[in-house]
Amino acid sequence: MNWEAISAIAGLLGAIGVIITLIYLSVQIKQNNKQLRGEATASVYEYSRTLTEMLSANPKLYKIALRGNEDLNSLTEWEKQRFTLWCLHETWMWEMCYKLYKQGAINETLYNGKAKYWLQLHSSPGRREWWNTHAVMLSDEFYKEISFELKSIPVNKLRESNPIFDSSVHDIDN
Repeated sequence: MNWEAISAIAGLLGAIGVIITLIYLSVQIKQNNKQLRGEATASVYEYSRTLTEMLSANPKLYKIALRGNEDLNSLTEWEKQRFTLWCLHETWMWEMCYKLYKQGAINETLYNGKAKYWLQLHSSPGRREWWNTHAVMLSDEFYKEISFELKSIPVNKLRESNPIFDSSVHDIDN
């Protein structure tokens, strides 16, 4: 065998090695992406659970949130501050999901399900007023896109579409 044949075989084996390496790296990247999407999805559900637990553990905050959604001006100044913090917690979750969705880290079905709830929530009179006056802590891209979507949704009382938001069933003093 001459040196040219040996060189050709070595080149071929080298090319096969590169191809095998590229296939291996491709599989590893796909597995890593799946794992990252799974972690992002778990984070969304964990954040949702945390928000629900916060309301469940704090009946006063829950009542403030319900009343604030209905009518922001029905709250005392202290309650408005609590309501603003609560709205930020929820809206930051929405913004996180929005950004994860835009990055491809969570799937469209999950994002659309969450966005449907948040759009309904922000259709309430008090929440819409909050959005229009207190959303300065959100990214411009998120704020502009969601504001555009909110323009097409009429303001309505949440209790009419979802009884869980009916603040009238709660004794305000307890």
